[in-house]
Amino acid sequence: MPANLPPQYYEEEKKLKEAKTPEEKIRIIENMLAIIPHHKGTDKLIGSLRAKVAKLKEERDKRPQTRKGIEALYNVKKEGAAQVLFIGFPNSGKSSTVSALTEEYVEIADYPYTTKILQPRMMRYEDIMIQLVDTPAIGDDSTNLWLGNMARKADLICIVVSVSEDMSVEYELIKEELTPHIRETRNPYMVVINKIDLKEYNSHLERFEKELKSEGTKWVPISAKHLKNLHELKEEIFRGSRIIRVYSKMPGKKPDMEAPFTMKRGSTVLDFAEGIHRDFVKRLKYARLWRRDILNGMMVSKDFVLEDKDIVELHV
Repeated sequence: MPANLPPQYYEEEKKLKEAKTPEEKIRIIENMLAIIPHHKGTDKLIGSLRAKVAKLKEERDKRPQTRKGIEALYNVKKEGAAQVLFIGFPNSGKSSTVSALTEEYVEIADYPYTTKILQPRMMRYEDIMIQLVDTPAIGDDSTNLWLGNMARKADLICIVVSVSEDMSVEYELIKEELTPHIRETRNPYMVVINKIDLKEYNSHLERFEKELKSEGTKWVPISAKHLKNLHELKEEIFRGSRIIRVYSKMPGKKPDMEAPFTMKRGSTVLDFAEGIHRDFVKRLKYARLWRRDILNGMMVSKDFVLEDKDIVELHV
């Protein structure tokens, strides 16, 4: 065994011995590969682990279609401008929050573990649609089937906790579950504090908010039941998803303000051109840009960084 492997590697190695499903083993080995330092002494180990991943994926793909159909219930394809994952413990109000934000029915009950599979719903934010995914409660038997895959690919994760004496503990436990899955991608997360109408827990709420502020984590206090602060939550979901809207304009015509292109924050004019058509990348001569009242048809370079609600006119 090569020297200088960090303690986290051996922790993952222990988990691998206990793992049962190919998906779980693949996820753990991928975590191990992310942890291993790259140098000559680890080349053989890295090659061996990569071979194991390939073999496990081959084994997974050979399973019956019925099994694959079951797994599809725990893997939601992204639709809309962004995909946002809502996770939390039983009765935290995940489903109520998703339902209130999207105005679409999500099964809700007073007993725990009502949500059995991933349930995608679409939330309108101004002129775009954002996909919200309600999930089975943390601790459900299906958690290991969806958490890793969905957490890694989501644009934003909303940790939902309800106002109570135990909200800090619940939050720390959820973070512990999430950490192995978001280490590589650095996916952002925010906290949704639900049931702020329960005034008897005000002192606990204030203490928890101070904790979040001290660690630099964004949070939004809401009441899904009374539809309180939902507009603020929509705003923060949009910001947290790290997307921008860019509107196209044909030379000599008005811009198309009805169907914006959604792009990752930090995207450039060249990225926008590629999003419209790959040929534009080679043929692009220059672009003009309109930005609120600051810029009015100014010529910009290909690497000019775009902002939300920019209007771009491409010249090829």
